[in-house]
Amino acid sequence: MRKPVAVMELDPLGHRLRYVRLLMAAVEPSDRLLLVPNAVRDSPEFAEHLADLDARVVILPDGRRDAVAAAVDVAGEAGAHLVIPDGDKNVAPLLVALVRAGRRRPPVSLLLMRTTLPGGPERATAGMVLKPPLAWLLARLPGVRMRFLTDAFGVVVRRRGFPGVRPVRDPVTVPDDVAASRAPGGPFRLGVFGVITARKNVPLLLAALEGTPGVHLVVAGRCDPGVAATLADSPLADRLEVEDRLLTEEEFDAAVAGVDAVAVLHDNDAPSGIVAEAAARGVPVLGPARGWASSMVTGTGIGEVADLEAPDPVAEVRTALTRLIATRERRVAATRRAATRLGVTDFVSGLLGDVT
Repeated sequence: MRKPVAVMELDPLGHRLRYVRLLMAAVEPSDRLLLVPNAVRDSPEFAEHLADLDARVVILPDGRRDAVAAAVDVAGEAGAHLVIPDGDKNVAPLLVALVRAGRRRPPVSLLLMRTTLPGGPERATAGMVLKPPLAWLLARLPGVRMRFLTDAFGVVVRRRGFPGVRPVRDPVTVPDDVAASRAPGGPFRLGVFGVITARKNVPLLLAALEGTPGVHLVVAGRCDPGVAATLADSPLADRLEVEDRLLTEEEFDAAVAGVDAVAVLHDNDAPSGIVAEAAARGVPVLGPARGWASSMVTGTGIGEVADLEAPDPVAEVRTALTRLIATRERRVAATRRAATRLGVTDFVSGLLGDVT
């Protein structure tokens, strides 16, 4: 029997509200409940992804613990299946709220977007240590379906520390008109996209480009103040194109499709949506030599990687970029093959299953 679906999201940044829209689109309008705090409802991201959505919006209180408890209550009273596509910081408060709800608790689907553990490329935190045992307890409550977000290609199928938690692929829509190979002539255009924080290593990339005169850098997306200041002070101003703001989906598509390669120069232990979005548009990737993004690039052959931990990372990036320029057509062909593995069905069905 079909039941309403209540999707909770407490953070508007990144891909989160796009994930919410994909889930809501799979549900009949009369069965949609959108559970968000005022900070999400009033965000530019909400206006971009959800403002036109036909759904009942329920405003949650501020504060994570109170918001999660309220979401459990709302879903339970509505007889809805509660879906939390950004579950990482919500594991502990959700566990408490469901235990307190007892027999009134709703069925829940929870997605772990980050399953990083200490010892990887990212700084260890208390949350990394506590999440696995809390997730283990939560997954064993009746009616709880837990998944982890893997890369869009499905390269990684299990995560250390989270036994029995199955993956769902990062959802990526492949455009009907995948970008063709660029005509010869003109500068090689390298892009950095998304929410552009210090961890995306823009200063390293700028330093590498100082020795690669034929390359222009396109930076499009909301930049942290430090990144914006670095770009403003760069001596490469004549080779920079900067759009420091939230892009609409159409603008993002055009920006990615309009470059010759995308740079994702940070080691990580989480799937990179930008790597897959680039491949979906026939655009190769300059990636790191370690971490999950590296596995995506090397596992599909869609680009080149640079060792960011080498004694001279600037030289490593410059060398990898030179290789990418020389092999671009071969890497473009690899993106077309890899794009056949992309889609949104696995994500939606993994979280909603037979709910709809």
